[in-house]
Amino acid sequence: MKKILILAIFCLLLIGVTSAYEIRIDAPQSIKAGETIVVNGTTNLPAGVSFDIMLTRSEYTSEVKASQHVTVQGEKNFTVEFPTTGYTRGTYKVEILPTGEFRYLGDSITMRVVTLIDRSDEAQVTSLPRQYLSGVLHVMGIAHNVGNSGIEMEVDNPDGTLLFGPSFIPTNIDGGFSKDIQIEKTGVYLVKLSDQKGDIGTYNITIVDQDISTVPLVTSTSVSQTSGSTSTTPSASIFSSRDQPAYFSVETKQGPVRVYTSSGTDWVIEYTDASGQREKINNKGSGFPEEITIQGKGDTQYFMVYPNKYSDQANVTLFAENANNIAASRIPPSGFVTGATVSTASTTKASFPVIIVLISFVLVVSLWHRKK
Repeated sequence: MKKILILAIFCLLLIGVTSAYEIRIDAPQSIKAGETIVVNGTTNLPAGVSFDIMLTRSEYTSEVKASQHVTVQGEKNFTVEFPTTGYTRGTYKVEILPTGEFRYLGDSITMRVVTLIDRSDEAQVTSLPRQYLSGVLHVMGIAHNVGNSGIEMEVDNPDGTLLFGPSFIPTNIDGGFSKDIQIEKTGVYLVKLSDQKGDIGTYNITIVDQDISTVPLVTSTSVSQTSGSTSTTPSASIFSSRDQPAYFSVETKQGPVRVYTSSGTDWVIEYTDASGQREKINNKGSGFPEEITIQGKGDTQYFMVYPNKYSDQANVTLFAENANNIAASRIPPSGFVTGATVSTASTTKASFPVIIVLISFVLVVSLWHRKK
């Protein structure tokens, strides 16, 4: 009798185990923001049973982003996709909601955490987003967190085939980099940047078959976020040579304004100070940005940038910290005062007294000889 009772209890337990329903989902631990979260799952629920999978942002508070309705089919497998276009970086959660009378037991996995990674603010491509077909694709920019440890670059042709890299290129101490790549056709070239931590971002450069004078000038703004705060550094890019210098108009804020160029070329900065005098700055070589700090008054300041060597010509980017905007042109702004630079003016002032002394000396000698 005791054996029959034990057998009956075992059968009841067996029935309870076999009637338990399981459902398991899997999702990537992390993806780049903008990509699609693909959720794959399997279950032993009866075909025809439906349930919902919900995507929520899981930070300080929970925010529902999207949900998908799933109906179990005969093969008992399912796939759900959640596009993340426009989503900010952070932690997200995909979770199966409770389903009526069905309770998930055993090895069920009904929730996965997915981290969206967005490092695009860690680097900025500052070369012109539209360039004319000259046989060279000019890629220039700054990677804010790599210092002089180099950055990995890969460039794809407009048809998707590999054009350059992936290969590490050198950066200066500020993370500035520059690379000229031979090309033969117009179209949209895709630039991919990475470092030792992984992918940073992708950037498009369009090559057009027209004269550079008809290529529109673009002012770009780089926004970087650290510790919950937001800082904005406007910048503008344009072609510059000794014959065709670049002119920039900077709308300053109150306080010190740090203005600096891109690296890769030995640039010269000229600007007009508060007294209307032109100043000339050329303290760095090609491996470092040329820079100057001025006192902003909420007004517009004007700068001229050109290469130190007559043989150099390239795209130059001017950055301005503590400024609202930058506009670039090859035509001198109306507010840009033309005239001699400080060095020229100093030379003129220094030589004038010398000439007076020499003339006086000659007159004295001449009079002395006459008296004799």
